[in-house]
Amino acid sequence: MAAEYRIAVVGTGYIGLEHIKAIAAHPGARLRAICGSARSAQRLDEMKAEFGAERVTADYGEVVADDVVDVVYLCTPNRLHADEAVAALEAGKHVFCEKPMATTLQDCRRMVAAVEGSRRQLMVGHGARFRQLHRAVKDLFDSGKLGEACFCESDYVHSLGPFLAGPGHQWWRHRDEGQFAVIGGACHPLDLMRWIVGEVEEVSAYGVTKVLHDVDWHDTVIASLKFRNGAVGKCLVSVGAPRPYSMTFNLYGTEGTVEENRLYLKEFGDIEEFAEIPFPVLGEVHACAEELSHFLHCLDTGETPMIDVKDGARTMAACFAVAESIKTGRPARVVTNF
Repeated sequence: MAAEYRIAVVGTGYIGLEHIKAIAAHPGARLRAICGSARSAQRLDEMKAEFGAERVTADYGEVVADDVVDVVYLCTPNRLHADEAVAALEAGKHVFCEKPMATTLQDCRRMVAAVEGSRRQLMVGHGARFRQLHRAVKDLFDSGKLGEACFCESDYVHSLGPFLAGPGHQWWRHRDEGQFAVIGGACHPLDLMRWIVGEVEEVSAYGVTKVLHDVDWHDTVIASLKFRNGAVGKCLVSVGAPRPYSMTFNLYGTEGTVEENRLYLKEFGDIEEFAEIPFPVLGEVHACAEELSHFLHCLDTGETPMIDVKDGARTMAACFAVAESIKTGRPARVVTNF
């Protein structure tokens, strides 16, 4: 392994802080810089001392121009990802981009082109792929144990009211964030379903607002999915209803079924109970350390990251199709040609 990668983290909100902690603790990484906003100058100085960053700045241009930086971590508002990623890639830096990768199809294409033009890597932070349970389910499906997929569902439920009231999340209300519950919420389950079951080719979706009346996007969305392999599916997003966080995943196949961490295989015979997969169903936890180790391994070996720029673009394309169907009231095709 290379001695170390010099990393700059841009964005000091909740997820940015989690990535800073992971980088500071990793033996193959050095926290070269933390970039925040001008109004957070005191906090930046505190973080520099706490996590051993070599420098702090409120100017993203300084990060891009810093020849010492090998990798840029983007933990900024979603609508800024594309411009920031393109600038970093064109400056010869690798990029880790927090999900969602971008907020428009055009921006996704710009990011794909910038990766191809720079010959640098870009990984998207879909942490659900690193959970032991989800990896076990993917192994079961890929091995054929579950047979062909008949139906898949994954739901994302998270009460965002308290977050919207906080000072660090006002950008979630920005009009250019689009259908935020879809782009910022549905990207989790849609990415998980794409990864395990396969590409989604068409969606039909509806959205309502029942709780968060002071935002421009729907707080509850339901989407029916048609997968390329013939399976059908469902994705529910609710970010208004008051309840604890939950992200579920169920897969029904011709040879077996997984419901969260419960497993039934036809080969078990005529039994009335599920077996249990020995991995927990987790709440809202992040996989920042696992993501970092995977990305640095890929940079060492030249391997493509598990969630590279084209994979990230296809997940966003599924999100954009959901938003389009809500807007038009008609089914929407999912773009996959990146």
